[in-house]
Amino acid sequence: MLKGGVERCRTRLLMQGAPQRRADFHRSDRHSLSSFPIVPVWFRQSKIRRQSRRASPPVVVISSLIFLCFVTIHIIKVAIRRFYIDILQMRFYNFVRIFPAQEMGIMTEIEEISYFPEVSEVISLPVFHGARLLGGSAGLNRTVEGINLSDTPEYYKWLSKGELMATTCYAIHDDPEAVRAFLPNLAEKGISAVCIKPAQYLKEIPSFMVEQADAYGLPLLELPASVQLSELTKGVSDELLRRQTALLRSTLQVNEMLTRTIIEGAGLPDIARMISELAGTSVLILDNINHRKALAVAKRDQNVLGVLSQEKAISAVVANARVHELEVGGHSFGYLYLYSFDHSTYLQNDILHQILQTIPLEISRERSVQERSDDGFIAYLRHIFSDPITDEGSERLRAAEYGLNLEYSHILLQLEVVEQDASGGHYAVEFQRTLLTSNLLSMLTNLALSPRLLPLVDGFLVMMSAPANSVDLNHLSARFPEYLRSLTREYPALRLTGGCGRPHTGLDGLILSRREAEIALRAAAGRDGVLLRFEDLGVLRLIYAKDTETEIDHFVREKLGELVDASHPRNAELMRTLSSYFDNFGNVKRMSEELFTHYNTVAYRLKNVQELTGADFRKATDRFEVELALYLYDFQKRQREDLSSK
Repeated sequence: MLKGGVERCRTRLLMQGAPQRRADFHRSDRHSLSSFPIVPVWFRQSKIRRQSRRASPPVVVISSLIFLCFVTIHIIKVAIRRFYIDILQMRFYNFVRIFPAQEMGIMTEIEEISYFPEVSEVISLPVFHGARLLGGSAGLNRTVEGINLSDTPEYYKWLSKGELMATTCYAIHDDPEAVRAFLPNLAEKGISAVCIKPAQYLKEIPSFMVEQADAYGLPLLELPASVQLSELTKGVSDELLRRQTALLRSTLQVNEMLTRTIIEGAGLPDIARMISELAGTSVLILDNINHRKALAVAKRDQNVLGVLSQEKAISAVVANARVHELEVGGHSFGYLYLYSFDHSTYLQNDILHQILQTIPLEISRERSVQERSDDGFIAYLRHIFSDPITDEGSERLRAAEYGLNLEYSHILLQLEVVEQDASGGHYAVEFQRTLLTSNLLSMLTNLALSPRLLPLVDGFLVMMSAPANSVDLNHLSARFPEYLRSLTREYPALRLTGGCGRPHTGLDGLILSRREAEIALRAAAGRDGVLLRFEDLGVLRLIYAKDTETEIDHFVREKLGELVDASHPRNAELMRTLSSYFDNFGNVKRMSEELFTHYNTVAYRLKNVQELTGADFRKATDRFEVELALYLYDFQKRQREDLSSK
């Protein structure tokens, strides 16, 4: 009877298409767990359920087990999707402790490929088709680390060692001296190669340039007229990215679990926490490329490090840590610190090697994200600081595209960072430079500013922005000198010198603040730990200005204000009153006699002068600056009159 009942149930299931349902289910299993039905369709059919209830106990038990299996699979799938990174971290942690490195499938052969291509390899790319090598063949083995399209009169300010220079020489083509000094300047900056497209401006590359290229061993290429510089940029950038990707893939000999965790979105803090759990100690990761740091404090270190501020905890870890450089293909990405104050770490050498090769993967990914967002903005800033503004409306639109609100107040701080103490080696310098940048940006962000960084050859330029009426930038900038002194004490391997402009609004104000920061930095040059504000320079700004004539014009207009506007007839009267004030040492009675004007009228005019200039004649500094401005104004006026008479 039992056998007959089972046969009748099996026959009815077959008639209802159960095998086909199971086959469909197994096919869906290959694609995604999210498509799993918790209970198969054939199991839910009413006739089958009635037949199952009439079936013998073994059939009921089997059906119940199938149901429980599907419920369990569904729950596991939800848990994996919700906590994917944490699960992978834990699996990796357990996996590497159970199995030795030899059983993890670690690659032992590294593909022979250099991180940066040589010039000879770059010019063989399809985008260089038609280009001619004119000279400097001795330097074809130089490495190319990037491409630079700077085409401004001050191009040499924006060059970095190892870059390939591509240009039309638009900014210098009509200046023979600048053309003759072009290749020597590039050689001094360590440029890898020079590509010139002469058709539009130079017409042809001069023979002396070819001789200079051979003398410096600097490859010089002539580009055809059909080549677009943007295509060169893309071609070189794609080749660099291809090589970086290939090298990382072949040399980052990492465990699959750790790599997948990073790819799935784990950031530097996640990686630090995972390594901390794996090693059983606190971990600090220093990212030299993106100027980041991540600290993970282990449970056993909470009593020592957990009670400290982050900066003090970082200092404690650095002082009592084993340091490992994150280096791939001869390129340093940063450092890994494993805290070992009162206990040893448990990382085996092969596992540690995998970790050291994996962290640069996340650093490279973050760098790619930042480059896509920062490159355009940096190029725009370099453009407005170097080129004349011909269309302010279009420049404002471009500024808005990069998130730069020109209605805000902007203040620029230029820092010169020079290696000072090499006793700790290159490692100490890079470590302190990274922490300096990170801490400076954090400090400015905490002051309710929006700092943005522009790298320079010997330091960087920091632009700070805030709504015009929300933050007193001038008051905040008064604290910058003390901040720089504290940073100098904290990072002894670096010599820091700074110059700070004044807050201004608008596009012209942004350019003006940059010029002021340059003048202030020039005044502070050579003095360690000194940051000078343009606001505090006074008349010294005329001495340290690069363009004295321009700075005198700015100084005169700033100190005399509306008095220099000759369109107002009363201003000439006020200027005579001001001149008489200094001639008579502020004696109003003598002034009234000299000007044949009533005493009260002279006093009233002096009041108007102070209102228009913003000066307080009770202050010796204000009197001196206004008197100097008046003297310079009269001097310039006499010069113009002499020139017009000739």
